[in-house]
Amino acid sequence: MMNNESQLMYRVLCYEDGHSRRTQHVLKVYALAKLLGESEQLSAEEQQILQAAAILHDIAIKYCKEHYHGDASQENQRKAAPQLVTAFLKEAGYPPSDFAQITELVIQHHNYNAPRKKTLQLLMEADLIVNCYEDRPTPENVEFIRGIFQTSNGKQLLELCLKGMKK
Repeated sequence: MMNNESQLMYRVLCYEDGHSRRTQHVLKVYALAKLLGESEQLSAEEQQILQAAAILHDIAIKYCKEHYHGDASQENQRKAAPQLVTAFLKEAGYPPSDFAQITELVIQHHNYNAPRKKTLQLLMEADLIVNCYEDRPTPENVEFIRGIFQTSNGKQLLELCLKGMKK
């Protein structure tokens, strides 16, 4: 029997319908968010919230591409995300008391100017590290990205990623 988190992951991977980049991105951000959350010694509840948000963080991309003529802008994703996040969490059996926190993390994970709770910070760091591996940022973007990081393990993993890009 699958637990809530495994059900959520399975449903999201099925929803992505084999899309290689989005499927791999979800798996990588989830793994790094889990690692970073554990390294920061989050409470069990915070860890569960973080991991669910990591699974769902880009859930609106496919929907936006299909319903907004290919426009998966951050604005459109923020509009579409709440309904999608709630539906996926309900289907996976998450308690309704978690919905608001997870939805907020999904909506805010690209809002680098907002005040951040630890869970949002860790989700951002995991996503940014994976984005760097996938997209190789310009030197200007690297400095901007470095400025977002606050955790020592996140900073170390980012630097390893950037070091690897030079090879």
